[in-house]
Amino acid sequence: MTLFVNALSIVIVGILAVALIYTWSVGRQQKAVEGEMDTKIPKPIQKHVYLSNPIFLSYGIFFALVLFIVLFIAITFLQ
Repeated sequence: MTLFVNALSIVIVGILAVALIYTWSVGRQQKAVEGEMDTKIPKPIQKHVYLSNPIFLSYGIFFALVLFIVLFIAITFLQ
């Protein structure tokens, strides 16, 4: 394996670990909230609904990495 593949693997595993820890912490916070009423959404999140959503953020990072890999392969093998 090349250095690039190793570095990319480490970055991907790091992103997955951070996403897992973040999802677990949010799930525990939701479990701790009692009652049937939802809590009020903070103002910064209301202004940036899509940027604060971890699902959209994960999709954005995924497609950026896929695009980067495709460009890397195109540059490397199509010379």
